[in-house]
Amino acid sequence: MIHIPLADILAYFLGMVRATVFLFTCPPLTTSAIPFQARVAIAGGLSLAALPVISHEYLITSDIALIGALVTQVILGALIGLVVQLFIGAIQAAGTVIDQFSGLNLPPAIDPLSLDQSPIIAKAYEWTTTMLFFSTGAYILVFKGFEKSFSIFGTTIPLSYFRNISSLITSDMVRFFAATVEIAAPLVAVVFSSQILLGLLAKSAPQANIYALGFPLQIVVIIFTLSLAILALPNDLISLTQKVVSQLFGGP
Repeated sequence: MIHIPLADILAYFLGMVRATVFLFTCPPLTTSAIPFQARVAIAGGLSLAALPVISHEYLITSDIALIGALVTQVILGALIGLVVQLFIGAIQAAGTVIDQFSGLNLPPAIDPLSLDQSPIIAKAYEWTTTMLFFSTGAYILVFKGFEKSFSIFGTTIPLSYFRNISSLITSDMVRFFAATVEIAAPLVAVVFSSQILLGLLAKSAPQANIYALGFPLQIVVIIFTLSLAILALPNDLISLTQKVVSQLFGGP
């Protein structure tokens, strides 16, 4: 008969709550391409890996303390996932910006998994980010940083953390928009330049019917530029992942 201490069971359960909330708010793990069962299994693995640390932290002596610890895990998991979302979600936001400038968001595109209409390039960036998240090893940095949260935060959240959370979210929002513009700017600049060139050609030679050829030509330019811009996504993802881990936990 295997005897498991009650403290270890309780610690594992609370760690599982934090990890589950984190995985359901942390991109690209929130995508429908990753099944619910897989996310729960990953959450269980993260909690099990952190058990040697959290079994000494979670000493619950009353029902009220248990409820407080449970609420704390939900808040911490959501906050960590939100910060990660502000950084890594910048890549998908850049795809949305490109869709707006390129005009490819006009025809409706149906996502076969969620059955919702979604912009074409934004969805392509989301799927690419999901693939690169695992192929580049960025998930290792995120999961290692998340494991550090168990040694930094136990069953309570320091008041100093609440004092700094507003400035933290504000600065992260600024970095989110800056990263979005930085990723989308090259392709947006090419699209904008091509539109100006087509406008000048239409003005100088109106009999050439430039507008009839403008949209197909613009699509060719977008696809060619996108094939070059997407090569920079691995470096962008690694850089954003290192920034979020460094900001939250003091290093990868």
